Amino acid sequence: MFKNSRGIRVGMFVAGAFVLAATTACSPQTSAPQPGTSDAVASSSAGSGQGSVEADGNSNTQGSSGSAGSSTRQDCGVDVLKLTMGESDGAAGHIYAPIQFTNIGSTTCTLSSAPGVSYVGSGGRQIGEPAKRVIKDRPVISLAPGDTASAPFLFSPVAHMNPEDCGAEAAEGLRVYPPNSKAAMFLPLPGAMGCTTFTQDSDYAQVGVVQAGPNNTVIG
Repeated sequence: MFKNSRGIRVGMFVAGAFVLAATTACSPQTSAPQPGTSDAVASSSAGSGQGSVEADGNSNTQGSSGSAGSSTRQDCGVDVLKLTMGESDGAAGHIYAPIQFTNIGSTTCTLSSAPGVSYVGSGGRQIGEPAKRVIKDRPVISLAPGDTASAPFLFSPVAHMNPEDCGAEAAEGLRVYPPNSKAAMFLPLPGAMGCTTFTQDSDYAQVGVVQAGPNNTVIG
């Protein structure tokens, strides 16, 4: 397991990637850094590459109000969420890490489906394709104030190991759209690299649905 000490830094995306490759042999609110997490910034300006593509080809551009079939449900918006990334783990040439959503508001809200995730460079420029959203069902996760839910994020270290194989570019972090939100949050990841040539059909980067608890790393 690749554990981070104070925010996921270069150790996860650079050193962690090299260790993984060796052992397997064969992509407006500031929260303070927390042990084992990386701090994030909420932004109402989404920048380029809004939304993301689901496994079934649908677009993640739903509104931020309640979803169909639940007129009383209140989706968690970027104004009440703190975004962090938990401890990572690696297997079979990939790294798994939970993207964590914590309710820092004063009332209970809900999350359902998968977030939109993409690598971004300077100025919020999107690098390559968004992570493929793998959605088999959409459980509704209720977040009381202080509660944390997480979406499993999978990515390949190829951008660090063989950058020429994927047209790798230096990234400043991840742009994350919470489920059912058109506003994004930014998760800084110093030392990260994003691939520009992989397609949605590749398994370079995938993200699953939000689930209860802070440490979900299993997609599907």
